[in-house]
Amino acid sequence: MPALPSSPRMVGRHTELAALLEAYDDGVGGVPRTVVVRGEAGVGKTRLVQEFLALVTADPLGARTDDAPVIAFGQCVDLGPIGAAFGPVRRVLRDLHAAVGTDALRDAAGSAAAIASLAALVPGIADETPDADEPAGEFAEAIEVLLERLSQRRHVVVVLEDLQWADAATMALLKTLASTLRGRRLTIVATYRSDDIDRFHPLRPVLAELDRTRSVVRVEVTPLTPDEVAEQVAQLASGLDPRVVEALAERSGGIPFLVEELVDLGDRALPDTLRELVLARYTRLGDDAQQAVRTMAAGGVHVDDDVLAAVTTLDESALAHALREAIDTRVIVADGPGYCFRHALTREAVEAEMLPSERVRVHRRYAEHLRDHRGDSPDDASAVAEHWLAARDLAAAFDATVIALQQSRSQFSPATAAKLTERLAELWDQVPDAETRAGTTLPALHLDAAQAWHDLGDPERALRSANEGLAVCPDDPITRAALLRQRFVETFNFEHRGRREDLDKAVALLEGLDDRRARTLLSRVLTNMAIDEHGTDAREHAYRAIALAEEVGDDAALAVALTVEAWRIAADEDDEIGALVPLERAMTLRLDPPMRAYAGQALTDMLLRVGRFDEAAVVGTQQFEEVSRAGIERGTGASIAHSLSFALFATGRPEPAVRYAQRARRLLSPVDGASVVRRLGSHLSWDDRAQERDDLFATERGRIDESRARYPEKDDWWSIERAEARLTLHGGDSTSDAATAVLAVATGEKGSPAVRRYALLTAALLCLSPGRPVDPAVRAQIDAAVEALPEVGLAQSVAGFVRALLADADGARPVERVGLWRGVVDDLAGGGLPTWHLQTARCRLAWALIDAGERAEAAALLGAVAAEAPALGVARAARWANELAAQARLSPGSSDAEASHGVVATLTPRELQVLELIAEGLTNPQIGQRLFISPKTASVHVSAILAKIGAANRAEAAALYAASASATAAST
Repeated sequence: MPALPSSPRMVGRHTELAALLEAYDDGVGGVPRTVVVRGEAGVGKTRLVQEFLALVTADPLGARTDDAPVIAFGQCVDLGPIGAAFGPVRRVLRDLHAAVGTDALRDAAGSAAAIASLAALVPGIADETPDADEPAGEFAEAIEVLLERLSQRRHVVVVLEDLQWADAATMALLKTLASTLRGRRLTIVATYRSDDIDRFHPLRPVLAELDRTRSVVRVEVTPLTPDEVAEQVAQLASGLDPRVVEALAERSGGIPFLVEELVDLGDRALPDTLRELVLARYTRLGDDAQQAVRTMAAGGVHVDDDVLAAVTTLDESALAHALREAIDTRVIVADGPGYCFRHALTREAVEAEMLPSERVRVHRRYAEHLRDHRGDSPDDASAVAEHWLAARDLAAAFDATVIALQQSRSQFSPATAAKLTERLAELWDQVPDAETRAGTTLPALHLDAAQAWHDLGDPERALRSANEGLAVCPDDPITRAALLRQRFVETFNFEHRGRREDLDKAVALLEGLDDRRARTLLSRVLTNMAIDEHGTDAREHAYRAIALAEEVGDDAALAVALTVEAWRIAADEDDEIGALVPLERAMTLRLDPPMRAYAGQALTDMLLRVGRFDEAAVVGTQQFEEVSRAGIERGTGASIAHSLSFALFATGRPEPAVRYAQRARRLLSPVDGASVVRRLGSHLSWDDRAQERDDLFATERGRIDESRARYPEKDDWWSIERAEARLTLHGGDSTSDAATAVLAVATGEKGSPAVRRYALLTAALLCLSPGRPVDPAVRAQIDAAVEALPEVGLAQSVAGFVRALLADADGARPVERVGLWRGVVDDLAGGGLPTWHLQTARCRLAWALIDAGERAEAAALLGAVAAEAPALGVARAARWANELAAQARLSPGSSDAEASHGVVATLTPRELQVLELIAEGLTNPQIGQRLFISPKTASVHVSAILAKIGAANRAEAAALYAASASATAAST
């Protein structure tokens, strides 16, 4: 990090520093934060960050010495519009390595694939005898995992300076980290020049997305006030005339860097322009020193000593004297193994002083030296390309960009690869033999760019690249067909419309070609057609896609075709059991980790659809472990985690289910993660934590609304969630908006059979209850939906459940209802429906038993539900069991202590902790302090506890706790 400015004490910035320290405190408390610091050049962003770091390292909030924060610093460097992939991250990783050591860094990386990825930037952490077959993982994901795991042990503070020069890969990583932070103690501070960000700057959309992220803190560093300028001037020079100070304040515009420069001028006349002011120190240097500084300016803000020595024309002695003079004049400062300008403004002004011929010569020398001595470094590969461009040698720049592209692909950086392919496309017509130099064609280059943008989730740019490729691809049928297919995919993703004509043209180009690549691509095109269609055409296209993949022996294409065939069978033939067959076959193929995860995700989802939750949990766990080991957890891994969380919730394992749901939520984009929020909301409803559910949805409302606008087809699940949230022991209001919406899903024709089945069961639970009249129109809709269910598999379990609910609502004889509900409970005991439905069915069976006079059996059953359901994540069913037992007065002879013990036993361990503190007489803030939670969270727990145990106030709750404690003591 550059040395501190000459002002001994920072002036002002109290509010900004407080915001940084508050974000740091949140990190100490396990709430990760990203702070984005913006301000114009020279306004004091770096000084503010340095003061912040000095405070947190000098006094780490009373932490133990071995628990002091780990500081990692990354400086973005101006290497042109592309830059080196993960340039500043290299320094961050090396700082972390130096701070925690090799063993701790390897342990935090987790998988061998992640270590293999990170080893490219952190020499020394890879195994000395690596497994040759161990593939490197996805680099950005490896960094995420590293920071998450490392921050579980130490508070990690990552600083990224000058984001306006960040490469595409670093910007994408920052965006991901800010929206998916997972470490318990992690603080990220990023700075950028606001005056450099116009509406076309690549950082602008990243900043827009960060603005929508709740964990991001925004700090604006504004110019100093006249009084603050006077305070700064007093530190730099004494006895100045107040009128001079006033002129300094006006001339500097309150920019601390310019104040220092103006004060340094002393009695000399003020320069006419800002450029002259910034160059004032430079112009006082001797000829050799000026030449050395100009040469250094061509290399960037920082230049290593050995590089500068190699590219300058000064001899060793002259260079040493020149650098000493520049340091003494405070134009540059020593910085680690090299030198850096005190401020980027100075470098920019000095670089502009170079004559055109001098600029070409110096940049050429940089390019040649870096190519010959540091060409293997990803940072230097991009730098070489930029230097050749500045030297106006387009052919050399083209060749260097080809090398940089190869290295970016080896580093798993699609963001940088996309930019580099576009750079090559720009230079293509300006260099001779471009195709030979690049080892590819221009249309194939555009295809690569389209696929890279697709991988980055940017369909607009992917579509643009595909169109550019098609514009220059008249002859190559395979590449043109691939571009047409890519355009079809991106048009659907970006414009939400199909271009079936593109697929038809692709098929026409590929048909009859005796080329393995053509047949493999034709298989992929046919799978796209099968997805886009229904009925006979879809079946024929899926069958042919499978046959082509088998013919050419391409397991990846075959896995895709089999997966699409499974989806087709489930949707078109309403045969989810049959859909498992092609998926199980796909899992036997030799697939790379991403493709295996693709098929494994589909198999997990299909197992969920048919109610085989235990199997889905096993498959999902295996697949998630595999993608984690391979270092590709992001993407399909997120979807697997989401599906796995549902399987675990459904089988009554809420703790791991929540962990996987949160994992998926953090891995997915904010908009895509809204479906995980919905899943967590459903869990909170069934676990009787309604206030927490409402708070969660209030916090995520913006993302939920954005997600629903983007994915209207998922509204069915939101309708189900709203209906579930309104369920009570006695059902609900059949005329409510929630009931109307979920009934529409159940009786509609859109959506999968699984969605319609789940909606039907939820609608029946909400609308049907013993002894309560049902709206005839609602009754008719439910009857019709039940009759329409297939007479096989899980559909019949749902049908039996709904028919038992209808018997309750019809006032059927108790003995008949008991028989129906026994059948439902016995059926669900072996699986098929989630555990919350089983617990609900047990409550309804107990209700029927009570009406049939079987009170002892009902009491035993309700007692079992009350005891078991909370641990299964279904505390609401436990409350219903207690309510039903109380209404039926099943234990009139029991003591108050025994009754209290029974109701208190339904609380979760956390709620028991809170209730104990209520009994001690603690207030909500005191409870929060004792349990390390916020007063608001404590208030939520208190309200939930009072509702669960039926206490009117805190005093009653304390009395119930005391009575329960007495009963427990007596029983032991």
